[in-house]
Amino acid sequence: MTTSVYLSGPNINFVDPTSQISADWKAFAATTFFKSGITVANPIDLDFSGIATKIVDPTVSIKHSLNLIDRADSLLANLVQITEPATMEVFYANRQGKQVVVIGNEPFNPWVLKHSEVQFSNLTDAVEYLVNQPSVLDAVTWSTQFEGEIKKRSEQYPPPGENDFEYYGGDMPILVIAPHATHYFHDGNLHESESYTGTLAALLHKLTGCHAIISKHCIVADPVYYLSSPFANFLSSLISKSRFKLVLALHGIEEWQSTNDLIITSWNKSSLIDKAEYLNLLINLLKIKEFKDIGFDTTDLIQSETKTINHLLFEDLNIPMIRLEIHRRYRLPQLQPSLYKSL
Repeated sequence: MTTSVYLSGPNINFVDPTSQISADWKAFAATTFFKSGITVANPIDLDFSGIATKIVDPTVSIKHSLNLIDRADSLLANLVQITEPATMEVFYANRQGKQVVVIGNEPFNPWVLKHSEVQFSNLTDAVEYLVNQPSVLDAVTWSTQFEGEIKKRSEQYPPPGENDFEYYGGDMPILVIAPHATHYFHDGNLHESESYTGTLAALLHKLTGCHAIISKHCIVADPVYYLSSPFANFLSSLISKSRFKLVLALHGIEEWQSTNDLIITSWNKSSLIDKAEYLNLLINLLKIKEFKDIGFDTTDLIQSETKTINHLLFEDLNIPMIRLEIHRRYRLPQLQPSLYKSL
């Protein structure tokens, strides 16, 4: 169902017909959504509309808005007063595979009809629709769009003051990490990204409410092996403040000729800290989805003198941890949509 809505359109007053109280339409919509357990992606105090001219670089507000739309399930656009920013946000949200609901005056422009799921002439009906109608996530379209944004940044260093990773907070005590979602350096050599691992982590966050950390820019120091990296430092800090029951690390099997669909590493269960039921549950669920060629406990040595982020998690931070490597054929949503959906 819809769990987060982005509110698009200028701040204009709306009269609630049930109480005859005039209020800003965003405040009315946000209050109604909050009562129904739906969050608002852009709280009113973070709304940049109308102040872009005061910002030295107006693209800051645009980037902020697009990032919030990316994280939302749906977009509610008030087009009673049509503005360029609102129409562009409708177009962008539709292209990102978001559920777009529009309020406006009939007859609606064909461009509005083309880029929205449903249209209403009043706010209360539009809000009620979003509260009661589930948002159907097209995983393939969403993933393709999300991975496209990752690839744009994959070979770029983060801008000054920004991290090379992104954190998605959740309410399920499971953390999914994808440290190689973008290009990264290891021992001075540049390695290509493990495509769609970051997208899968973000998708799991959307579908389940788990926490996720993914690399979002080219990483100077591979966070798996450089424990002083910003990614690893943030991970340690986050775990020290949270009560996670499991960390799942997503990686890619890049060798096309590999016989394994998946490789599950728990270092002979040493990383599970007496929680082997997590591994057994994962294996059983994968078998239900007809994953047959599963490899176990490979690619890393528990006795290695070099401590990795994996050892940091289950040895130093005492968090059960599983590493899941995924073959490339399951990370091709456009070419192999059925395999990707199974995953």
